[in-house]
Amino acid sequence: MSFLFWLCWIINLLLLVMAIFGKGFRSDFGAGVDLNVLLTIVLIVVLAGSLILRFSLKQKWVSLVVVSLPVCMMLVWYLFEKISGKSL
Repeated sequence: MSFLFWLCWIINLLLLVMAIFGKGFRSDFGAGVDLNVLLTIVLIVVLAGSLILRFSLKQKWVSLVVVSLPVCMMLVWYLFEKISGKSL
């Protein structure tokens, strides 16, 4: 369980780095809403919250659920787009 927690935490950290470095990419194409700002805020909250739950409150199962939410949501979003054939 500890390995899975840290694996998801590192994946979320890498996603956060990608969101920070790619913050102007969507706006260069004329997109009105910058989703990277929302993604950055959510990932910071998830990363900090999972560490607080794991070490301060000693809730290992809850911290694993919190840290795996972004990865699970991306998988569900991918599967939805793949099945329906349209983008959100």
